[in-house]
Amino acid sequence: MFKKGKKTEISNYRPISLLTSFSKVFEKVIYKRLYGHVNSNNILAVEQHGFRNTSCTETATYNLINNISEALSSNKWVGGLFCDLTKAFDYVNHNILLSKLEFYGITGRAKHLIKIILA
Repeated sequence: MFKKGKKTEISNYRPISLLTSFSKVFEKVIYKRLYGHVNSNNILAVEQHGFRNTSCTETATYNLINNISEALSSNKWVGGLFCDLTKAFDYVNHNILLSKLEFYGITGRAKHLIKIILA
């Protein structure tokens, strides 16, 4: 499916997935359980803004601008490093991801289920 940019460049297209209704509901159930586990165990850092109910790009931008303003007001040096993570998940090593999930308490059937989904 076309996203943006030149239609002649393959990188401007994204795959579509034709999932059954059951798969979509199942995915939401897994997401809610995983999200609940992450929140109840305070796994995500406060600075994590993506994929959270209480944060978004606007809060991330506000915090960034506020921190820069405070530093400049205090005559401190300010620098930034920005990374384009547009296609980051395409490069995630599934074995490393699964070991991280286990480290954060996702084990047993839940881990096995996610392993099957990633395959």
